[in-house]
Amino acid sequence: MRHAASILAVATILFAGCVYRITPQNAEQKLIAGKTTKQEVVKLYGAPYLRYKTPGMSMASGKKEYLLHAGGEIWLYYIHYLGMLDIMEQETLRILFDEKGIVSSYTFTNTTSAALFPQKPPLRSPSPAPLLR
Repeated sequence: MRHAASILAVATILFAGCVYRITPQNAEQKLIAGKTTKQEVVKLYGAPYLRYKTPGMSMASGKKEYLLHAGGEIWLYYIHYLGMLDIMEQETLRILFDEKGIVSSYTFTNTTSAALFPQKPPLRSPSPAPLLR
């Protein structure tokens, strides 16, 4: 009986992280622009993998200037990262907070990339083509 209880305790600890996974659907339900705070995000997803500040971005066209985003703090959560041989798959949640610590916007990305295998070098260098005059 004690053996079964200890196996259950270990299994619970190991699978606890798998119960609540960040997905685009639950991010859409939980992250509300203009409302969700940094403290609420930490309660939902824990500490971010990376935090950095951005000064904002604007674009000028003629005499008009357009504000693309006002800047703030960006938090990154790497949900899934798999690197095998030369194939890389990554899911990332990127959250932008305004200067008050409220979610301004967020993006959820899923990228997969594969590098090409290097090709064999030629056995001998090709002879240069003659110059035509």
